[in-house]
Amino acid sequence: MLPSAPGTRPEPLTLVVRGAEHLLAPVGLATWDLVVVRSPGTPAAGLVLLEGHRRTGRAGLLAAARRAGDFLVATELDRGGWFSEIPVEGESMPWWFRWSADTRPMLDDDVTPGAIRFLLALWKTTGEVGYRASAERGLALLAGAQLPSGAWPLDARPEWLRRLHPHYEDQPALNDGATPFAITTLLAAADALRRPELLASARAGGDWLLRVQGAPPRAGWAQQYTPDGAPAVARRFELPALATWETRHAIEALVALADATGDRRYCDGALAAAAWLAAVRASAACWPRFLDVQTGAPVFVDADGARVASPRTARPGYSWMGEFGIPWVLARLGIEGGAPPRRLPGDPGRCLDDPNPPPPLAGARAAIAEVATLLATDDMVAPSTCRVTPPDARP
Repeated sequence: MLPSAPGTRPEPLTLVVRGAEHLLAPVGLATWDLVVVRSPGTPAAGLVLLEGHRRTGRAGLLAAARRAGDFLVATELDRGGWFSEIPVEGESMPWWFRWSADTRPMLDDDVTPGAIRFLLALWKTTGEVGYRASAERGLALLAGAQLPSGAWPLDARPEWLRRLHPHYEDQPALNDGATPFAITTLLAAADALRRPELLASARAGGDWLLRVQGAPPRAGWAQQYTPDGAPAVARRFELPALATWETRHAIEALVALADATGDRRYCDGALAAAAWLAAVRASAACWPRFLDVQTGAPVFVDADGARVASPRTARPGYSWMGEFGIPWVLARLGIEGGAPPRRLPGDPGRCLDDPNPPPPLAGARAAIAEVATLLATDDMVAPSTCRVTPPDARP
């Protein structure tokens, strides 16, 4: 790893790193670099590099992927899993960060799931058992974090902390892909490692998705749920509502389950949700992130949790509108045509109808997202159990 030039270190997102920056930067002790794991981040970059190596055979791409894998092995938390962003000096994390982060390995934003998939892919490419061992520690954390309902929370917080300080991050969640990414990762691991119990866990997650799915015609999902399956609030500006971006991830998880098991129930749920997404767009390639559970009207919220009329007056810095990779899902299922881009988790796409867009991806994260989109074109024509025949192609 090369150190960041002064002033180029990514702006920290998480409270623990922002707090450390605030306390230690004035006295010259905030000397770390900041490595981003949340997507598009280090695991996504590693997978892009491996795909580039597969297509070209270039040894330099594999060497770069191995450097990323070695870093993730070195920074895996004691309980397994990873944190959204990691302050490092060389390849070492500060002791205070490891102590703090070990209480909440992250499952959303494709943090721990993405690292697991990358390390398994790296093991299959290189045969090095260290990558597999690190991935299996992450899988053990993922399996232990699964809730009795079959869903996953945002973070894998230990039981003692959940009891001491209950938090919305312990709720069953789709926010930033938490449960869908766990499902698709377990499916990949079950296939790579020949472990049928991982497939069973993935199916339990898919069955939960079907149970809490909205009834047609509003057959989407919310970001968070109560233990009994009702849409729930999280942060003040994340009210109980149907969520289009999270529904896109749920559809992909159900399609992956159908492809792995042949169970058409998962296709039925995915196709009902896709029909809802096709019906609620704001324009050709633009969706509101939230829609009211009862009325279907778009929902926008300010920083204090009050509903407002449009994204123009909503809390800034949040993806209230987006392309969200939804056109790719609709095309992949044969519901609509074309070859739209497949977007990585964390990449909302550009929405021309959004008057108050969040800051765009920048630097390395933007490059990862762009290259991943370019490499994903082969996925569009891959057969799927759930694909339907477009109306204009039927006899």
